[in-house]
Amino acid sequence: MAQVKELNIESLKTNEDRVILRVKAKGEENRPVVTLDKKDFSVKVIDPLTKKPVSDKITFNWKSPTATIPPPAWIVVLVDFSGSMNQPDGSGSAQRKLDGALGAIKKFVAGAAERGGNTQIAIVPFGKASGNCQVDYPVNSQTLTKFFPPQDPQLNAYLDALGKQTPCAGTNLYDAVNAAIDFLANPEDTRFHPAEESGAEKPRLSIILVSDGFDTTDTDRSTVIDRLKEHPEIILHTLGYGLTPRQLQRKYKLARIPTQKDLYWDNPVPKGKVPADEFVDKAGLAEIAAVNGGIAEFSGDSEGIAKELKLFLTALLGEYEISYQQPASERGKTYEVTVASQNVKSAPEEYRITVFGRALSFPTRLAMFVASLAALGIGGVIPYRMWANRLEEEARGN
Repeated sequence: MAQVKELNIESLKTNEDRVILRVKAKGEENRPVVTLDKKDFSVKVIDPLTKKPVSDKITFNWKSPTATIPPPAWIVVLVDFSGSMNQPDGSGSAQRKLDGALGAIKKFVAGAAERGGNTQIAIVPFGKASGNCQVDYPVNSQTLTKFFPPQDPQLNAYLDALGKQTPCAGTNLYDAVNAAIDFLANPEDTRFHPAEESGAEKPRLSIILVSDGFDTTDTDRSTVIDRLKEHPEIILHTLGYGLTPRQLQRKYKLARIPTQKDLYWDNPVPKGKVPADEFVDKAGLAEIAAVNGGIAEFSGDSEGIAKELKLFLTALLGEYEISYQQPASERGKTYEVTVASQNVKSAPEEYRITVFGRALSFPTRLAMFVASLAALGIGGVIPYRMWANRLEEEARGN
C-alpha cells in the first residue's frame, strides 16, 4: 500500500443532518493513493467553541474512488505543436511524437468516459510562428472553450483531424499555460465558478500540458508560477515527451547533464552540444507543476505517455467519499471535521447544519396521525359534547 503523505477534503456538503465529504489522498510526488480501505480512515468532529469531540467515534459510510461518481471537472489538454513533434519518439519505431501523444490522449478520453460523471475536456494545440514555421496555433477564449464530454464522438474526430496535420511552430509553452489559467480563472464564468447560492458542487479545474521541448519565447517561467499561486483551485499536470537530460548526456557522450546553454540549432551538431529540437526542459516542467500540487511526469514513447495520462486522470477524478450522520446535531451550530489516514490528518473543515428535519417512515407518520386524531377526540370533541349536553339539560329545566 502506498504511503499517504497528504490528505485533503476536496468538498463538503450537507443534506439535512447528513455530511458528505470528498477526500483525496496523495503519496510521493503528489501521486494519488487509491488503494486505501475503509478501515484506513477515521473521522473526528469537534465543537470549535469547546474544542471537544461531539462523539467518541463517528460511524461513517465509505466509497472507494472507483465506486464513487467522479466530481464535475473541466480539463484543458494543451498539446505542443512545435516542429519537433514530427520527429520519431523513443519507441524505436517511425511513429511521430504527435501521433503517439494523440493516441495516448484518446486512451485518456476513453478512461474518462468509463468513469462517468460530468467531465468536460478541451484539446488545444499550441505553437507560435517562428523562423521557417510561420503557423500560429492560438490559445485563446475561442480555442479553449471547445469542451466536449468524453463520450462525445466529436472529441475523437477532432483528435483524428489533428493527427493529419504537420506541426510547424515555435514553443510558446508559458504563454499557452498562462492563457489557459486566465480562462479557467474567470470569476464570471459560472461553468467553472458556480454561484454559492446555486448549491452546485465546485468543479475540479485542471490543465494537462504535453510538450517535447522548452519555451522558445521571451516569456519568463515566473509568470506561470505567479498566476498559479493566485489560483490554487487550478491544478497543472505536465508531461515531458522525449529523452531526459541524463539520457541526452549518455547519447551525446557529454561530461555533464546538458542545460539550455548546451543547445545547438543547426546541423551538424558540434561535439559537446545537443540538438535543440531534442531537449526537453524537465526541470522547468516539474517546477510549474509543483506550484499547486500537480504531477510532473516524463516519457519517451507513446505507451509511457498513455500510462502517465492515466495517472493524471486518477489524480484528477480519484476521490474517496465519506458520509456520516451528524451526532448530537443542533440547527445553526458550527462543527469542524478532520479526516485521518496512516497518521496523516487533513486540514479541518467547518460546516453548519442549517436545515434539520429527517423524514419519518410511513408507519411512524401513520401512528402519529392516529394519535393526533385520538388526542383531538379526547381533548376537544368529547369535552365539547359534554358541554353541549349540559346546555341542553339546563334549557329543558328552564
